[in-house]
Amino acid sequence: MTAGLVSVVLPCFDAERLLPAALDSILSQTYRDLEVIALDDGSRDRTREILRAYAERDGRIRIVTNEVNLGLIRTLNRGLAEARGAFIARMDADDISRPRRVERQMQLLTRRSDIAVVGTGDELIDEEGRMLRRAAVRCTGPDGARFLALFGTPVVHASMLARTEVLRRYQYRLADECLHAEDYDLFARMLADSVGVCNIDEPLHQSRIRSTSVSFRHERVQTSNFVALAKDYLRRTLDLSLDRGVHRVIVNRMDSDVTPDDLARGLGFLQRIQDAFLAGLTKETEDREEVTTIADEQRADILIQALLKGPRLRRGAALGLVLRYAPSLMSLPTRRYIGTKIGFGRPREVLLASARR
Repeated sequence: MTAGLVSVVLPCFDAERLLPAALDSILSQTYRDLEVIALDDGSRDRTREILRAYAERDGRIRIVTNEVNLGLIRTLNRGLAEARGAFIARMDADDISRPRRVERQMQLLTRRSDIAVVGTGDELIDEEGRMLRRAAVRCTGPDGARFLALFGTPVVHASMLARTEVLRRYQYRLADECLHAEDYDLFARMLADSVGVCNIDEPLHQSRIRSTSVSFRHERVQTSNFVALAKDYLRRTLDLSLDRGVHRVIVNRMDSDVTPDDLARGLGFLQRIQDAFLAGLTKETEDREEVTTIADEQRADILIQALLKGPRLRRGAALGLVLRYAPSLMSLPTRRYIGTKIGFGRPREVLLASARR
């Protein structure tokens, strides 16, 4: 592996319309010591032609071709194997990286040997590149990342930059229980082994919200697998196991079977999880404050979701619970967080997706 070299793993499948913008953004990075491993996963459109044209202009692009479509996980693992750099950055073919993204991430990894994975803040944009909203960075320290993973993915996957040796050690799993939740599974396995994960609280990455994305096309499978993986991570981290409805509340993946009683009990158990996690921290640092803030934000997310979606009785119960948890919901960090979630004129599906992130 080459020290200082960042290998950008860029899987592409039928990406002709948005690929040029993604390539332009990664090739324009202020950090120049890059190779772009562009993995064409059996595309049927002009993706390969576009990659070749870019490779002729910039020798940092290396095209790897799957003659048939192998799927995202196999393609990503092939990218990890092909990487020559001591660091690997992820990039999706429809997303955008801000010019200083890699520079800022490398500064952090160079400075902190205890960190192996670093993500960034994220802006949600539509298919035309128009800003929808800025996603809040919910954790910046490794303790916060371990706690947040009890409820959701702690790092925007496509914003990740990591040490190559660590990514190759864990890789992406092909197991059925990871389907469409491979990013959460990767981070949960790392964090359960105390790998250092953090985020830079700067909007250095842009994710497109598209109706054809995995989150919309395969939401049921993705949700089911995430809930099961999160339940296993809770058991491994705090040796806790909750019944179905209560756990679905805690991870904010409520379906029609979750009752008003589940909602109330889930919010109560969230406090127990917070207390148990804090009791396991051995140092008095600002990470304790971050854990508390994440717990308050999770309460807000759960109540927003319960109010926006679900049976009428559960929505009514959520209104009463808002009053019960008003002190934590009214803290300044939580109010700012809620402000990033709710806005006028946004499509309902964007709001619901935001509440689940």
